[in-house]
Amino acid sequence: MTSPVKVHFHLEQDEDGHPPVAVESLWAEPSAKPDEYVIDNVPFFVRDATIGDTVRVREKDGHRWFDGLVSRSQNSLLRVVFFDRECVETVSERLVAMGCSTEYLREHNLMAVSIPISVNLTNVQAYLQAETDAGRTDFEEPILRQG
Repeated sequence: MTSPVKVHFHLEQDEDGHPPVAVESLWAEPSAKPDEYVIDNVPFFVRDATIGDTVRVREKDGHRWFDGLVSRSQNSLLRVVFFDRECVETVSERLVAMGCSTEYLREHNLMAVSIPISVNLTNVQAYLQAETDAGRTDFEEPILRQG
């Protein structure tokens, strides 16, 4: 059994300094081909790939760096920022109950959400829009692969 590895992604920051990091590292599993890995966690800032995607890497300075997308999974990626931190757990529980995977980064008050093809993306978007309309959150949709 092979061990997961970190794949590093260079991130371009905008004039407002977003994202707040210049590099994000994602866990990945080796694929059948050399220099190709399957992303194994939900990204907080990366916009090029999400969980389940196969990526090509290049080695530099002892690290594996993202070098391109080989094949896309059917997973969509959303991110939620919280204006009301009291609802983080409630939102996460609701999304997980809908069939999504979530990860929360307290330091940046940001939740990354993976939506598999088996989950109705429209329902997830409607729920998050209701939370946004109520002033508790806002969300972005960096990778949409269904609907």
